[in-house]
Amino acid sequence: MKHVLPVSWTESAGRGRVGGVALPELAARFGTPLIVVDEGHLEDRLARFRAAFGADAGLTYAGKAFLCGALARLLDREGWLVDVVSGGELELVRRAGFPGRNVILHGNAKSASELERAIVYGVGRIVIDHPDEIGGLRKASAATGADHRPDLLLRLNVDLTPETHEKVRTVGPGTHFGMSPSLAASVARRIAGAGEWRLAGVHIHAGSQIRDPALFSRVAEAAVGFVAPLRRCFPGTVDLDLGGGLAAPYRAGEEVPSPREYAEALEAGLRRSEAEARLGAYRLIVEPGRSVIANAGLTLYTVHARKRLEGAGEALAVDGGLSDNPRPSLYGASYEVLNASRGRGEAERSFRVVGRHCESGDVIAPAATLPGDTAVGDVLAIPGTGAYVFAMSSRYNGVGRPAVVFVRAGRAREVVRRETDDDLMACDLSLGGPAVGPLRSATQEAVRT
Repeated sequence: MKHVLPVSWTESAGRGRVGGVALPELAARFGTPLIVVDEGHLEDRLARFRAAFGADAGLTYAGKAFLCGALARLLDREGWLVDVVSGGELELVRRAGFPGRNVILHGNAKSASELERAIVYGVGRIVIDHPDEIGGLRKASAATGADHRPDLLLRLNVDLTPETHEKVRTVGPGTHFGMSPSLAASVARRIAGAGEWRLAGVHIHAGSQIRDPALFSRVAEAAVGFVAPLRRCFPGTVDLDLGGGLAAPYRAGEEVPSPREYAEALEAGLRRSEAEARLGAYRLIVEPGRSVIANAGLTLYTVHARKRLEGAGEALAVDGGLSDNPRPSLYGASYEVLNASRGRGEAERSFRVVGRHCESGDVIAPAATLPGDTAVGDVLAIPGTGAYVFAMSSRYNGVGRPAVVFVRAGRAREVVRRETDDDLMACDLSLGGPAVGPLRSATQEAVRT
């Protein structure tokens, strides 16, 4: 479990602690479901990537994995760039005071408004996903009247057959991201010939949860192989944005490459393709997200029911699930489950841990081994939920999205508050009259105060 849990995880008197704070105490103070992020773990991961890639690499955090203002400010302090894929993510980093020049805007369906906002904000790079975006950029620039011209990267779709789940594969036949090398080459010549925008480089992102370092080598080779014959289209230092996708461990015993192995694989591909000789000056950019944040975070739930299932053992029903973590239902994501209220002992048994939502597929863990005396009111901890959990949360069944707390050295700070009923109703125009007093239980009042 060492690589699955946050680095500061300890157990004292049978209770789990992260960042020096007892998890049941966090649950009592902030309520559940609750996402807890070990700030020290997060900083350690950022430092490991910097040590692996060196000072000159463009380390870019993939904001789609998890993003909030506190994280954006931390990334800025550590000298990272941020990749965003929507106007909402763009606005979040802008309000956090993140420098526009260090933002990369992706997206396969960018709106005119998003392009305009990116230009006004002064983002450093925009990734071109399809040829029509050139015309869209021209219109956005004219509409804003701004002098700023972001650098452009071309997203390539090359058939690298990554060994990962089909729903997180982003290259190859049938995927809808980027352009074929032949189409991208024609777009490169078009941009270079027009002279309106600086074509800075290329982008390839093969997919997520990549465990085979050799794939990263092939990504590097594909990027160099595309740019070399078109080098005159890329004035100055060329950006080789080789995406992210490094796997994170979710279950005990899972082996994944380290940031150092990731860097070495990319460097091996660049050497084999003779990048320096064929390209001259280039800059390596990588965009890890999941592998930075996933194991820094865990989710806390409270057990609300323990019940026998006809011919299927026992279930523990908790107060979250599908709306705060859709990954198990979307593509069978598998997690460890720990009882943060009770120490692990010999009298353990298997439970199905299910969510609160009206879906048979709302199963957080089909067979979790937990203390046999696990009871209603216990706090369960699901590690490895820092990435693609809060970011993918919804309001299904009218359940507000969870709060997020950062912990460090015995202290906890709430960085995202829990959604309230008022938040849930805010956009419903038929409910625009005076709000009636909310229904609150004694327990809710205790948590609130």
